[in-house]
Amino acid sequence: SSLLHSASSSSHHKKMSNSPTSSADLCRGVNAPSPPSLIAERGAGSTLILDGGMGHELRRRGVTIKGPVGSQERFLGVALANTEQPSVVRAAHSAFIEAGAGAIITNNYACVPATIGSDVVPHITAAGKVARESVGSSKALVLGSLPPLKATYRPDLVSPESEMARDYTTIAGAIAPHSDVLVCETMSRADEAAAACKAALETGKKVWVSWTLSEEADGTLISGETIEEAVAALPTLDGVDALLFNCSSIEAVDAGLPRLRACIPDRIKIGAYANGFHTVKSEGTDSAAGALSDKEGEKAAPSEYRKDLTPEAYAQAGAGWVKKHGACIVGGCCGIFPEHIKALSDLINKMEVEGVEGYGGESEVAERPAKLARRQQ
Repeated sequence: SSLLHSASSSSHHKKMSNSPTSSADLCRGVNAPSPPSLIAERGAGSTLILDGGMGHELRRRGVTIKGPVGSQERFLGVALANTEQPSVVRAAHSAFIEAGAGAIITNNYACVPATIGSDVVPHITAAGKVARESVGSSKALVLGSLPPLKATYRPDLVSPESEMARDYTTIAGAIAPHSDVLVCETMSRADEAAAACKAALETGKKVWVSWTLSEEADGTLISGETIEEAVAALPTLDGVDALLFNCSSIEAVDAGLPRLRACIPDRIKIGAYANGFHTVKSEGTDSAAGALSDKEGEKAAPSEYRKDLTPEAYAQAGAGWVKKHGACIVGGCCGIFPEHIKALSDLINKMEVEGVEGYGGESEVAERPAKLARRQQ
């Protein structure tokens, strides 16, 4: 049977909200303490910066990506890099941290049976170890990935419930020992997110859930389900620290965030890490053409990436999610590189320190909950 609850379930989630919260609570999560981490240490009004697209950064560093966008076989080389080229993976993680990321996602997105067979645990474990090594003495969080099991952007290929329960339990168990938080990411369907969330919560770790949105930028998942239905389908919000959108266009994120904020308790943080694709319905290219630091000879080749989404443009989009929608977690996904993350981090830091353009400063911080409430009316 469907995991979707009735509309009253969504209302129940919203009613779990506590009394009016401060801006600091909105970004730290009242009654939902995270592990000792950058989230707690950065203080009132702080925004956590995530990394960007690891697979695409690895391709810039020579790891093979080949095949249709969203297919599992496309990232076989990325999955195997944890064991065959760990120094390259470590360097990619480090590049994002140096660019300003306060959290990195483990490189096990393609470490699923559909990509590398049933013996996935050693590859997942290797991804966790490399990520933890990459953090080193920095205060960056390690976010353990629970990805789609068959293909990305393909709600029609989501596994049966029993398979999801089995495989997500395996993945969560393998990556949790190396992670501060588990993130169920790029979820294309409500029941997919629910299954991943359930397995993640069973580890005892704090959990984030992140869905991928329709390219129509209409406030629905790529499956056509509404954001409200997706939230209602989650098994519980206890232990869920943040709800996000990822690997979606910046326009889709803009449409989705206000609907997400309106249907969940204030204690739960919201955020996004968008992609840099023209479209997810692409056959893909075999090279890093169009990436920001590719070789001159590749500049004229067809590109998967939007030319208008420069680091500066992406930074403005991410800053907008913070200012307009109360996002506390922002970063990038496929096609978003360290250069984008540096621009985003620099702009967010400037906003928080100087209080520019309506963000930061004591008076604005105090007004954020009221502004959010007015936007939700």
